[in-house]
This record gives sequence, C-alpha cells and structure tokens, in this order.
Amino acid sequence: MTELLHMKDCYIKRFEAEIVEVLESGVVLSETAFYPLAGGVQEDKGMLVVNGKKYNVTATKWMDEKVVHILDSVEGLTSGTKVNGELEWDRRYKIMRLHTAAHLLEAVIYKKTGALIGGGKVSVDGSYMGFTLDEMDRELIIDTVKVANKLVDAGAKVKVSFMKGEEALKHPGMVKLAGKLPPKVAELRIVEIEGIDRQACGGPHVENINEIEEIRVVKLKNKGAKNRRLYFEVI
Repeated sequence: MTELLHMKDCYIKRFEAEIVEVLESGVVLSETAFYPLAGGVQEDKGMLVVNGKKYNVTATKWMDEKVVHILDSVEGLTSGTKVNGELEWDRRYKIMRLHTAAHLLEAVIYKKTGALIGGGKVSVDGSYMGFTLDEMDRELIIDTVKVANKLVDAGAKVKVSFMKGEEALKHPGMVKLAGKLPPKVAELRIVEIEGIDRQACGGPHVENINEIEEIRVVKLKNKGAKNRRLYFEVI
C-alpha cells in the first residue's frame, strides 16, 4: 500500500520513494505526495526523476485500489528503483485553495439552511458545488459567498486529525455529502477549520483559510430537483 504523504502534510512538494510496481501506463510507488483523483477533487501532476531522466506524471489515479502515477513513458523503469518526485506546485496549491474554499462554503450554507452537498468538483479548470436546496435562492447563495469571504479575511487555522470511523460519524455535520457516507474504515481523516467546520475528508487543503484570498461567484445554475449549483473560483 502506497503511503499518502498529503494525508499529514499537504505542503510537501518533493519526495523520494521506490518503485513498487511497473504497469503498462505508469508506476506504483512506496510513498507519494501526489494526490490521486477522488471525491471530485482534481489529481496532481508533475514529474518523477530516475537516474537523471525525467518522466512526466500526466495524471494520478486509483486503479484496482492502487495509486498509479500515469507517465508519458515507462521505458527503463523497474521495481525497486529509487525515484525523486516533484509536484506541479502552482497547480496543486490552487487546488488546495479551491478545496478549502469549498469546505468553507459548505459550512456556511449548512449552518444557514442545513443543506447538504449534492455533488461537486474542485478543479483548476472550473469548480462547482451543488446544494440540496428546494428552490434556487440566488440571494442566499451570493450572501453565503460574502459571509465566507469575511471569514477568509479574518483567517482561521485548518487542522488535520484522525478519528475512529465509528466515532466520527456520530458527530452531526461530519459528513455533508447528501446520500453518501465515507468508506467503512477503522480511521477517518478529519479536516477542521477552527471554530467553523469539521468534516471527514482525504484531500489536500491550505493551513489557514486566509490563503484562499477571495472566493468569486462565476455563475449559478439549476440542475434539477434539489440541486442548486454554484460555480466559483478563487482569486
């Protein structure tokens, strides 16, 4: 099993690891700072360097319960080889800011209305969240973004901890995805925005919400029954 370094430290940009397995499309490593596509949060890209040769990581995916680094070539790669990994950091950091912004928006609207998240996407190419509201209340959603930006200006630390899965699910609001629970695992990773929100989450985040800088509404859209979609960006 690959050790996911971002689970404890989202700011690791470079790391050393060993190739565990070589596949047709990429490699599995002993550990990695690359985040694999999951939960609607875009995966990392970057490169691996092996004996001075660079291999582009074009995607990072879960495949058969393994984290696979998809490469432009696997020529010359063998199990047991040491590698140096490097994230495409500007891209990763943007995803971290967007992801924490999504948690903040979820927290504000949940407190206002009890609405859950009916789906979402965190991506440098465009992010959105679907709120389980009966009606499209544009004023409510726009006000949610205003409140979130005031919290960003004030700042709040983002902390990561771990809790027994059974215990975590006893806390109201720990899961804000409509109709979906985290996998049944012994331990869940908890992301807390101090004084504002706690959620079970396995993705990358910033250390303080003031790093988000500003959340901007791109557009609002109706997407069927109880799905009011907010497209947003951070600037």
